Amino acid sequence: MNAFGTFATVQSTGDILVAGVPFAPGTEVEVVISPKRKSAAEFSQAWQRVCGQLRAVPQATSLSDDDIQHEIDDYRTGR
Repeated sequence: MNAFGTFATVQSTGDILVAGVPFAPGTEVEVVISPKRKSAAEFSQAWQRVCGQLRAVPQATSLSDDDIQHEIDDYRTGR
């Protein structure tokens, strides 16, 4: 599969222009659009924020490592 990746900005009209694609005119292409991924630093900051929020849940302080492992084991065995 030949793939071409690039970045574009959605205009106020909702349009996106992708210029200079390496395909011949008339070639049918598949178009998938998703928001640009965050950088590793941004992802790490967001992950730390979520972890902090989870740790702040009152029930989290009463969970032991054994409780967590038991929950994982139950999930994996379908219990």
